[in-house]
Amino acid sequence: MRHVAVLLPLVLSLAVTAVALAQPSTSDALLFAAPTGAELRARLLAHADSVAATDAPEAARALAYRGLSFAREGEPDSAVALYQRTFGLDHRPERRIDLAEALLMRLAKGDAERARAVLRPIQPVTPELPDVGAATVQGLFAWSHYLAGSADSAARLLAPIETWLSTRQEWRYRMACVAFERADWTRVIILLTPLAVASRNLDVDVMDLLKKSAEKLNAGRRLEPRLLYEIAQRDKVEAELLAALSARRVSFTGGDGFPLGGVLLAPSAPARPRAAVVLVAAGDTLAVYDTLAVGLRRMGLAVMLLEPRGSGRSVAAGCPLPDSWRGREAQMQTRSAGDVRAAVRALAREAKADTARYLVVGVGASAPIAVEAARLDRRAGVLMLVSPTPSPVDRGPMRATLAALRRPVYFQTGPEDFTTWEVIDSLYRVCDQRASRVADTDKPGTHATLFRRDPKILERLRRWLAEAWPRPTAPRATPPSRPRKG
Repeated sequence: MRHVAVLLPLVLSLAVTAVALAQPSTSDALLFAAPTGAELRARLLAHADSVAATDAPEAARALAYRGLSFAREGEPDSAVALYQRTFGLDHRPERRIDLAEALLMRLAKGDAERARAVLRPIQPVTPELPDVGAATVQGLFAWSHYLAGSADSAARLLAPIETWLSTRQEWRYRMACVAFERADWTRVIILLTPLAVASRNLDVDVMDLLKKSAEKLNAGRRLEPRLLYEIAQRDKVEAELLAALSARRVSFTGGDGFPLGGVLLAPSAPARPRAAVVLVAAGDTLAVYDTLAVGLRRMGLAVMLLEPRGSGRSVAAGCPLPDSWRGREAQMQTRSAGDVRAAVRALAREAKADTARYLVVGVGASAPIAVEAARLDRRAGVLMLVSPTPSPVDRGPMRATLAALRRPVYFQTGPEDFTTWEVIDSLYRVCDQRASRVADTDKPGTHATLFRRDPKILERLRRWLAEAWPRPTAPRATPPSRPRKG
């Protein structure tokens, strides 16, 4: 987990969040209208140039989206250039954060110092007594201090907010880097042990800091056995869950040889069940998918819960944690979409499933992966998108793909998904509306937890699948012909 790899957005960019809650602008409309990233960037730039003299905030919004697109495509220089121009048009806090994040992601000479200067004016008045709303801004300011060579200043700024930040993997790594620089070896081990366990000891940077810290404490020999014990304990808890679900682990590889992991729930009948692949959202635990997975199995489907690269058992040195997607999100989404076909092959092999046509389910941020998987494989004939939360710059490609495919889509949403209702409405309008549905519930929850809270959801889904994906009718047997009388 390199410095550049761990710098995830603090949430989604504050600029993006602000736009989602505001009245739609021309920039927002362009997000849905452009079918590709390249076309979106071209339209956003033309729009920004046309309104820069009369509406600087709107021009800044368009350029911020353009910068986000470049950042996800792995072009940090272009992203920095755009965020610098955006900041020149609009000095509000969200623009400062956009620029600082891009600078610290690129981390060229002088970028850390520049980010620190950009962030300084928006720091809490009393950093020693921050509120939760200021924690990420103060944390990013502290991280810029560390990267600029001031570990002591970074530690002082992080101390009041470490409880809030330590719930997130990227911040545990950052705080461990600060602790390591200050020779606080015990704290490094405390902070990084959960990351080593999550990555199954495959994160090179995490393991390097852990081993060096353990050696400083004369505990080098005890480190690996301790980590293996922690991994075994985690696996034991998971095994108990799988046993309760009558499920089992399955391992296979992607088209590029990347090791993938999934959980298989196979029905006892029919002999050749139909197939479903559920794309687990990064950060979700398998436990929250219990009701959904069991419900699909009861409908007669062989279900594969596919863990995304960087999660669960889908880990390798090149992608050990979800944070390692940062700066290459577009590439990783495409690779993960290709992984669906590998999961389908595993279903055919392990459950003898009928894969001539299958259901693919996207949850939260995995929704655009499900749509791209359908584009790559015509057999993905039925889709379900649960609480879809695509990146703003993925909305147009998703919409264009669904419009071209015209396959049945089932949208499931709940009250907590209010920020995505506009997205769902736009996607639904280009689907085959006669065969597609938008279903909601008044029960609390989001993502796969919706299925736990409202038992009616699965029954509605079952009825829809029967309509959109009917089982083939067995041919009527021809009665034997009667012999003619001679």
